[in-house]
Amino acid sequence: MQATRNQKLLKILGLWPVLLYAAGLSLPVYAATSASDMAVTANVNASCTMSVTNLDFGFYDPIVANATQDLTASATVSTNCTLGAIANVKMGNGLHATFSTGRSRMAFSRDYSRHMSNVGSDSKLKYELYTNEGHTDVWTQIGGRSVVGTGTSDDLTVYGKVFQNQQVAAAGSYNDTVTVTVLF
Repeated sequence: MQATRNQKLLKILGLWPVLLYAAGLSLPVYAATSASDMAVTANVNASCTMSVTNLDFGFYDPIVANATQDLTASATVSTNCTLGAIANVKMGNGLHATFSTGRSRMAFSRDYSRHMSNVGSDSKLKYELYTNEGHTDVWTQIGGRSVVGTGTSDDLTVYGKVFQNQQVAAAGSYNDTVTVTVLF
């Protein structure tokens, strides 16, 4: 039994030089080498997305609460721009804006007033949109607000004000639609 095991071991060991020699024959032999660098590139374009929340003023009371006090509310414009991209967020005039004589509805000037219109009548409520909480910097389609992209969501607050003492406001539901645009 011992002789049989030793004979098998010798046969296996005897095959190793043959296997190594055969493996060596299958490998190519190189006489020289040449190397070159491959450039790997990509371009990242400036890009932005935007979402907005609705601006809901709630209830306007022209007789008591808002006879002497403006009604205020806020909304949010969320932008997500490529890191370092410079963007500008602009607010349109709204569907029911009124303009000074001689100006077109598309005029890029401050010669207009934003209004919400009553769904059931011709009654309007004058309001405005601002870039600051103090309601002194009107948010327009001329200047807008600048944003430098961070690659994550950046929130801008829209401050709204319905002006006090609008006694001519008829009871009902008022609305307007303002187009918000991000330029980049």
